Amino acid sequence: MVRKKKLNPSGSKGQDDKFHNAHLSLNEDELEAAGMEVGDEVFVRVREDMIIIQKSGKWPNRKTLKVETRSPDETK
Repeated sequence: MVRKKKLNPSGSKGQDDKFHNAHLSLNEDELEAAGMEVGDEVFVRVREDMIIIQKSGKWPNRKTLKVETRSPDETK
């Protein structure tokens, strides 16, 4: 199932008079297709050009991964 959606502004505006939150409305048939219901807890992962929503009960049991960043000078 594919439907084009819009991220709608949400919450109050900041001091710069802009919204800093958005929400997405999903219909019950979309939730049913994903095996979810209104009120389910989900994990939201954000990647470049992508938002992934996954039911929290299906989260795989994985070891914690520690991620570090280094400046380009440190890698030499």
